Amino acid sequence: MQANFFLRIENLLWLVPATAGYLFAIALPESYCSVMLFGNQFLISHLEATFSWIIILLFPYLMHYALRMQNKRNRTIEAIHIISTLAIVIGFPFLYNSAPLILDQWHHLTVPPPMYERWQNIGNIADIMWIIFVLIQVSFFTYGFFVLFKKDKNIAAT
Repeated sequence: MQANFFLRIENLLWLVPATAGYLFAIALPESYCSVMLFGNQFLISHLEATFSWIIILLFPYLMHYALRMQNKRNRTIEAIHIISTLAIVIGFPFLYNSAPLILDQWHHLTVPPPMYERWQNIGNIADIMWIIFVLIQVSFFTYGFFVLFKKDKNIAAT
């Protein structure tokens, strides 16, 4: 029973961010990561980012668990959701680590430095990735709630 628990694909939702966060914390020269969210830039430690991802991904994990317990899961949808979610989650650190640190005052200059334009492009890509991430999660939760609360025709007939 214990061996089967660790072999479930939904466990990757907490295992991959935890492992990646640990590896980023020891392998990258900086002890922080730069997070861009809709025009703002925040600096947080890799450990804080790892815990944040684990908490965020706890909710999809619970939906996978509920679908598994009700025996209403679709392995294809489950795999697509997990792979696409993890691709985005792992893509964020690589994107954020390629962004230069920028001073907000540079935006008000007559001719901003070239690094500012690169930072804006990376910020736009990060915004698109966040939107795609949210759309994937909303789509999966919509699917999950529909499947979990759909009345079974055999039960309704009795």
